[in-house]
Amino acid sequence: MFLLSGLVLAPSVPAQFRNAGDRGNPYASWEKTLTQSAIAPFPELAPFRAFYRFGWEGIPAGDASVEVTPGSSSESLRISAEGGPNSVIRNLWNYHAHYLGEAGKNGQIPSWFRMDEDVAKGDLLSEASFSEGRTLSCHRFDSEEKPWKVTILPGVRDLFAAMLLVRSQPLRDGDRLLLTIFPDQNPYLVELRVEGRETLLIREKKIPAIRFSVGIRTVVTSGPEIGRLAPHKKFRSGRVWMSDNARRIPLRAEVDVFIGSVFAELTKISPAL
Repeated sequence: MFLLSGLVLAPSVPAQFRNAGDRGNPYASWEKTLTQSAIAPFPELAPFRAFYRFGWEGIPAGDASVEVTPGSSSESLRISAEGGPNSVIRNLWNYHAHYLGEAGKNGQIPSWFRMDEDVAKGDLLSEASFSEGRTLSCHRFDSEEKPWKVTILPGVRDLFAAMLLVRSQPLRDGDRLLLTIFPDQNPYLVELRVEGRETLLIREKKIPAIRFSVGIRTVVTSGPEIGRLAPHKKFRSGRVWMSDNARRIPLRAEVDVFIGSVFAELTKISPAL
């Protein structure tokens, strides 16, 4: 069991920013535009098990499984995901990852995650616990002892909580969503725009989908430039598709990075769409 799964951190901001209004808030220029919890959330996500394939420049490179189940309370969901490269790619890149996390059914916090990555240098471990505007995290190899880090950031969520928050929204064509996301060790400001509806062909089955464009910027969270937004060094552009039905399941993602275009796509899901 994740050692921080029951920890609830009190909201906090650095002392120099308290009672100073927007002039003392390093995130004031964009904090008020962050997407808030929906007043009338979309119906909650039902448990499922799914399989995805991923690749580079259209060439299959590996696969992953994802399972969403009820969480430790009636108001939460748990995710377990595992995957890595296929046998051909593994000769060049021997990697395997397992992700476990929990969040409120509509992306509410507190939430937490633990990710184990088997890489060439050993077992890399990322852990984080989220409360309102605050993250407690540690990113280290199993052989290392590193201190836990506190990151103060408005609206911060992990990937699973962010996905649940997005699907809870109305998602009308033209809607813009802005989220602060902490996927493993660094936070990002992610902008999603609902570009419209279209039909995807998934394993010879036509599935109505919501299409998003994706923008990502790095958030500076300490030092003299705290609050500044910087371009992501590797990300160029991205697109995400979510099923446009009562379930709103992620169907496909495409990301243009410095090495080309990478993708992930649903191959199988139970219960079926």
